[in-house]
Amino acid sequence: MKSMFQLIASLACVAALTACGSPASTNKAEELPPQPAYAKTELAAGSGDPVVANDLVQVTYSTFLYDSTKPNSRGAQVDGSPSAIYAIGTGRWLPGADQGVIGMRKGGTVQLVLPTNLAYGVYTFANPAYAPAKVAANTPVVMEITVLGISKPSPSAQVTIIDKVIGTGAEVTATKTLTVHYTGWIYDKTAADQHGAKFDSSVDKGTPFDFTLNSSVIEGWKRGVVGMKVGGKRTLIIPPELGYGFTAQTNIPAGSTLIFDIELLSMK
Repeated sequence: MKSMFQLIASLACVAALTACGSPASTNKAEELPPQPAYAKTELAAGSGDPVVANDLVQVTYSTFLYDSTKPNSRGAQVDGSPSAIYAIGTGRWLPGADQGVIGMRKGGTVQLVLPTNLAYGVYTFANPAYAPAKVAANTPVVMEITVLGISKPSPSAQVTIIDKVIGTGAEVTATKTLTVHYTGWIYDKTAADQHGAKFDSSVDKGTPFDFTLNSSVIEGWKRGVVGMKVGGKRTLIIPPELGYGFTAQTNIPAGSTLIFDIELLSMK
């Protein structure tokens, strides 16, 4: 699940995750190295309406290791894409990228300096396209992002909730850690119960998944588990704007509507 719901620090690209990549492995650093402050520098202003949360934003971007001795603090390139689309503010991109794109306009370009908590966090990252370069755990990065286009999500974008079993335990709250079992499927209206291809399952792994509503799980989960009680089972149908957006993930085509079967095991 970390490969899909944490992109930073998965679940900080779920996730796996596409053009931006996915965490390769977890490295627990004993001591956090010195970190630069978050910085946003406008390189080109752009025009039109600014990006706001939940907008679908088409971007081109390049990601570099932070190196204060190099021009613009750009070390080796570790990631990049000539075109990718993200639903901004839904936790499917690096937190600092999500934060930095807010307020940008079409045609605008920014440089972002991201400390590790706004980048890959405690996860390592490697993109095969830049094989010599790898982001170690707790490593800051620099991103250059250009906004190519901005569109609004469908006003009808919402999570469909189907309760299978009503729980009898405590009800979900934002401050609690939820422990769940889940199985994720691609929505297929021609399949039985619309459950198409399975792409992930904590049940199959035999390990429950822990998260909070304040973590970077997809927006559809945050909305969909509200109101659940311990012991409950619920099916969520999540449109792409509230899921992984319009950039392909491992085993998830771009623009996919998803179905998750979720069982709330406990809460602490």
